[in-house]
Amino acid sequence: MTGTCKGSLSCRRASLLCCQFFLFLLVGVLSAQQGTAPNNYYPAGYSGSTFTGKVVQTTDDTITLSYSHGNKTDTFEAYATAQCDLPSTKTVTRPMPLSQVQLGAVVTVFYQPITSKVNGKKQKRNQVIGILFQQVNGRQVAEEHQAIFFCVPKPFQSYFMAFQ
Repeated sequence: MTGTCKGSLSCRRASLLCCQFFLFLLVGVLSAQQGTAPNNYYPAGYSGSTFTGKVVQTTDDTITLSYSHGNKTDTFEAYATAQCDLPSTKTVTRPMPLSQVQLGAVVTVFYQPITSKVNGKKQKRNQVIGILFQQVNGRQVAEEHQAIFFCVPKPFQSYFMAFQ
């Protein structure tokens, strides 16, 4: 037996399964920047959506992230309805606009997709719930120092939510 098959039904099925498996792996790699929030306490109504990328633009109430994979780049934009409790020192946070997030930082944005009507047309926008810093000044933030900095109006109630 030589271990080759030419045109047999079982050979074609094996090839098809192999192709489907590699396609599944490729899709998983290409969508790796989008994810699901870890189990934690979140504001009511949060659905668990996240996007990780490099900060390329900010205004006081918007943030734009970019994620490159191969020769393709995905861009993500979200808006905040309130200032974020961002770190002002290693141990203190204070309300700040999104424009204070450093360009080039790698962050995970926790967001809620919101659909609303603008001029009679449905428009989908992403509302920032919180930000987690992954990399700042080119240096990885140690996992034990990572925290979610919320960007929601106060006071807000948080509930434990399990997404995974």
